[in-house]
Amino acid sequence: MGMKRDFAATLALVLFTALGVGVMDMASARAQDAPVSFKIAPHHVALSVPDAEASAAWYKKMLGFEVVTRMTEDAANKMKVVHIKRGDAYIELFEVEGAKPLPEYRRDPSVDFRVHGLKHFAFQVEDAMAAFKELRAKGAEIAMEPLDLPGIVFGFVRDNAGNCFELIQYKNVGAAGK
Repeated sequence: MGMKRDFAATLALVLFTALGVGVMDMASARAQDAPVSFKIAPHHVALSVPDAEASAAWYKKMLGFEVVTRMTEDAANKMKVVHIKRGDAYIELFEVEGAKPLPEYRRDPSVDFRVHGLKHFAFQVEDAMAAFKELRAKGAEIAMEPLDLPGIVFGFVRDNAGNCFELIQYKNVGAAGK
């Protein structure tokens, strides 16, 4: 009689566990398929640079960014952080003691695309060709000459630390741009 009771108890435990897991899996699946209930907006991109102040000056000269705040952390990471802003675009510049330099292959956008991970950030401009002309005149390094395609013009600029960013213009602003 005891053996039957043990078997029944074990069977009940297995069924309860299986049903419980099934119920949890169904609830988890419903939660995963639920629409997103919170809003998001782009805020900033963070760049590791060898000299945060020099990079802040470069972004001011080339793109009109202004310093918002400066911070230092002298404990574990020994870093300087400079936040810069233009309009709604923020860049967080990190200068970390002992950081490795940007690998050479990361300086070429077409080669860098062949490695997974974040590749670049972009600024939408009204006239990409004029923006590239102005940046070139100020001494900026063009990483990829602008391409003028139907509906879009884009190209890449390299900042003073070697990080690439894109300038993009949508000719027919409608669906793609603001």
